[in-house]
Amino acid sequence: MIIKALRDYMRNLKCLETFNSAIRVNVNFLEENIDTYSIEEVPIDPIIKKYVNGDSIRQYAFIFTSREPYGVDVLTNIDNSGFYEKLADEIEINNNNEIFPVLDNGLEPLEIKVTSTGYAFAVTEDTAQYQINLRLKYFKRGMK
Repeated sequence: MIIKALRDYMRNLKCLETFNSAIRVNVNFLEENIDTYSIEEVPIDPIIKKYVNGDSIRQYAFIFTSREPYGVDVLTNIDNSGFYEKLADEIEINNNNEIFPVLDNGLEPLEIKVTSTGYAFAVTEDTAQYQINLRLKYFKRGMK
C-alpha cells in the first residue's frame, strides 16, 4: 500500500527525530494534541502517462500535516515555519539522492516532491494546523 510506504518514509525523516524517538504519524486523522502528525490523501488523477504495453507513470498526492503551538509568540510561529522548511529541504535532498519510500507490488518510485511551502491551515487561539503538499511519482507495470 502506497499510504503505508509514505507513512514509514515520513516517520524516518531526520527532522522529525528532533521531537521524540517515538514519533506518531497517523493516516487521515490529526489528533487535537500539539506535536501530532498525519498524512492525508489528496484526490488527483493518478495516471500521468500510459504506454501502449499497459505500463504507466503515476502520481500520488498527499498532505503532511501537524498540530503545533500557535499564538502571539513570534518565536514559536517562526519555529513552526522553520520546521516545514527543514522538512522540505530534507525531502529534496532525499529525492536528489534517490532515497524514496519503499513501495511494494512491483511499483517503482521515481520522485518525491514538495509541491507547496508549509503553511498554517486551520488556526485556533493557541494551536494551528500546519501542512505541506507533496507528490510521489512512480512507475507501474501493466497488468498481464
